[in-house]
Amino acid sequence: MDRHPLPLPSGGRPVLVWGNCQAAPTADLLRAPLAAAGCEIVDVPPVFLADADDVQRVRELLADAAALVSQPIRDEYATPGCGTRQLAALLPADARLVTFPVAFDTRAFPYQVNAHDGDGHRVTAPMTDYHDLRILDAAARGWSVDQTVDRWPQPSAEAVLRTTAASRAELRRREHDIDVPVSDLLDELGPDALFTITHPTNALLAAQARRILAALGLPDGPDAFAVPDREYLGERRAPLEPAVAAALDWPADPDRAEWIFRGERLPLRDVVAAHLERYAAHPDVVADSIRRHADRRALIGLPTPDRPTA
Repeated sequence: MDRHPLPLPSGGRPVLVWGNCQAAPTADLLRAPLAAAGCEIVDVPPVFLADADDVQRVRELLADAAALVSQPIRDEYATPGCGTRQLAALLPADARLVTFPVAFDTRAFPYQVNAHDGDGHRVTAPMTDYHDLRILDAAARGWSVDQTVDRWPQPSAEAVLRTTAASRAELRRREHDIDVPVSDLLDELGPDALFTITHPTNALLAAQARRILAALGLPDGPDAFAVPDREYLGERRAPLEPAVAAALDWPADPDRAEWIFRGERLPLRDVVAAHLERYAAHPDVVADSIRRHADRRALIGLPTPDRPTA
């Protein structure tokens, strides 16, 4: 079915971009071209921060919206009524729905994961937000900071390629029935695509935004909008380890040897110490991660710890 049979409605009607942390930068890039088309981007919080009042406001705005640009959010994901399908049902008959995926790719960061507590709630890691399977593994084994740093493993080329294939297959699966794919853009941009497994660079965000404009029937050329020098999602930048770069046939980059937070380098020992301290206080995060990420551990070749934390 053609999801875009009519011209984009104008007359100052709102356009909402709905999704995770990638949604706000996308909305900002779309703001000027949509204004030129007679529409107005209305800023809304990311879905994982939206409370019941926020979702109600989104639902009210959609009653007169020209378009909803959304990542695929499942029904009742965080707040009742926040799912993409639920929100799209509120659009006027002449409005557009354009979907784009969560840009998620583990090939440059094969050990990087999100973690959850024993109740299934997302838990951010100190300093980096993201967790590292090697530190989780060390916590499960009861290792010290020195032991963890001294035994810090590098992935084999085969492990990187296995992780890359699995990551790409999963993203392409998620792109099924999506209007704006990004998996090919990840391939084109290579090491310049992501700062973390879910934080795209401006280059990727801009390429995706142009495809969204095209899906809306609007001009999508290189002058469609200005891309700021400041990286929208570059506050935290994960290391690109030499073994990973070599396996992917990317150039080594000594400037990406360590975590960077707001321009400051974070030594590995400091990161390991902060994470191990957090896991000592929250062993349920370690236990859940060992179970939740068993498939990734197998791809990388991390054996199950002899003494997993209960």
